[in-house]
Amino acid sequence: MKNKSITRKIFNAFFFIAFAVLTFYIVLKDNNIGDIIENIKNVNPLFIVLAIISMFIFISCEGINIRRVLKTCGCKITFLQSFKYALVGFFFSSVTPSASGGDPAQLYFMSKDNLPVAHSALALLVELSSFQFVSIIIAVIGFIYNYDLLMNNIGYIKYLMFLGLIINIIILLCLLVMIFSKRFALKFMGIICKLLRVFKYKKIDEFREKFNNQIEEYHKCSIYLKNNKFVLCKIILTTTLQLILYHSIPYFVYLSFGLNEVSYITFIFMEAVLYISVSSLPLPGAMGVSEGGFMIMFKMFFPVSIISSAMLISRGISFYLFVIISGSLITLFVLIDKIVKKKVHKV
Repeated sequence: MKNKSITRKIFNAFFFIAFAVLTFYIVLKDNNIGDIIENIKNVNPLFIVLAIISMFIFISCEGINIRRVLKTCGCKITFLQSFKYALVGFFFSSVTPSASGGDPAQLYFMSKDNLPVAHSALALLVELSSFQFVSIIIAVIGFIYNYDLLMNNIGYIKYLMFLGLIINIIILLCLLVMIFSKRFALKFMGIICKLLRVFKYKKIDEFREKFNNQIEEYHKCSIYLKNNKFVLCKIILTTTLQLILYHSIPYFVYLSFGLNEVSYITFIFMEAVLYISVSSLPLPGAMGVSEGGFMIMFKMFFPVSIISSAMLISRGISFYLFVIISGSLITLFVLIDKIVKKKVHKV
């Protein structure tokens, strides 16, 4: 089992790197690398630093929300611990398709810190629901605000935008139904089980048991939200700040090139629409589509001569740089934890 786990990790790492290389090759194959490097050299470093700080705060906000829920559940947790869980979520969500590895990895690290699984799962579910809700709200407002720009300038990518928006709305509605309507969720499970019987699925009882356990977690979440409305408001406000800062990164990159003709609001809402368009796609970190989407959706804001450089810097900060930083810090946390446990064991 250990050998299989190591093999899987090596394969995932290789796939991630190979896909990243392929993405940049496709996006940049018609560009002069020398010109791109020269453009990057000439940016204003102040705005690049602001973009990097925004990403640190973005990740910290998730940690703050996780800690907020766990504290109301009676768990003693430091900010450093919650920041570690946020880093774990960012890293494993970034390197797995559809961000599927984030929550399991976070639950694992929380259990290593002796946090109750039920409380950990609740904290992650509340944080996810808030993030999904705020993401959609900002994206819908952004779509309305930039409607003419989007419809007239992004070509076929508008269909991807509609698909992403619809998928995320469906996910949010499913989350809300699961959380606030236990009866409906159980009826839905019954329908799914009937369909599985039609297709002669053999593990229906196992599926039903897992689904029932999940429903119980969602039900606990609904009770928590009803009893902690003020905490929920603070979580939503923190998530709003988190996403505004994340969506600000392309604007800081825009300013770093000495450009200032497009408003901050326009940039934030455009990035919000791009994010919701690609976030549901089954690709690690939405690689490929995020880069391509940036080149198409922001071509009306950046001169053709620097759009590729702007994309590299923006995605470099909001994704690739922090995949490296989060992976490195997680490794450091694990090593420190092992060293401390060894010393305690010897004592």
